[in-house]
Amino acid sequence: MMLKQRVFLFAFVMLGVAIITTGSGFIRQAMAEPVYLLPGSPAASTNVGQVARDVMASRLSKAGLMVREISPVMKELGFALDGNRAAILAEADVLQARLGSGFFIFVEYDELMDPSTKSLSLRLAAQIYTTSNGFVANWTEPSRTLLLPENCTRICLDRLVLPEIEAQADSLSSSIVQLLKRPTGSSDGEAVPVQIYQVEMIDLDSDEMLELVDLMEHEFPGFIAITNSASRSPRLRFDYHTTASSQKLNDWLRISLQEIGIAPDSDADLQVMTGFITIKRYDTIESRGSQGNTVKFN
Repeated sequence: MMLKQRVFLFAFVMLGVAIITTGSGFIRQAMAEPVYLLPGSPAASTNVGQVARDVMASRLSKAGLMVREISPVMKELGFALDGNRAAILAEADVLQARLGSGFFIFVEYDELMDPSTKSLSLRLAAQIYTTSNGFVANWTEPSRTLLLPENCTRICLDRLVLPEIEAQADSLSSSIVQLLKRPTGSSDGEAVPVQIYQVEMIDLDSDEMLELVDLMEHEFPGFIAITNSASRSPRLRFDYHTTASSQKLNDWLRISLQEIGIAPDSDADLQVMTGFITIKRYDTIESRGSQGNTVKFN
């Protein structure tokens, strides 16, 4: 099966995500500092990349951050705006001296087209570094799949893609804004510890994965962020940040599986342990075994 993949990267320099590693006293300072936006890849100058960047810039501005143009500074320093993230991080000391302390947020856009099913999968993710080239965190939006009509041209694709990218960009920005409201990255506003679970979904179809992730993100109390997402059919892996206990997550996941039409015991194996969550759908031809005569054979 032939797949075409295009990756658009564009970067935001944002001051304020340091609350992940610093105390609440930094929040007021961070909200008063400027935010710099710049392309992170050559393809980021496309219409799709520009739309995503504009939406996130607007969302962050409404959150109280001062978004400013960085092009003049880059030109003054003789740096090419060619979207090379490694090159930007390699010049972190120079940029930090010119701009002050802050954070780079590299937003990655993945577009995966599958000609065999005439579908297009879209995903936005953000990787955050300090201006001194220190990794901080990342976020990943659940991928969305669009079915394409016959003979869909680039104009046709834009009409389908742009509304979805706007929604994903707004959601990604919202996650960043919500994190900014928290005093630290290790606890929530009421000092409840934040736990990270490594989640693995196996043999669920794409719709089931999408529905389940959507419930975990938008309806589970205590949700913080989804990071480090990686998908390779038939598996989806990601880190799930939450203040909820493993017992609560187990209960909520059982309810959610039933809601999307999967019986937790007969259709799938659900394992929730400290730091790990595994959901494996049983193959329809996989034998569950008969109940047998438990009176005679126990």
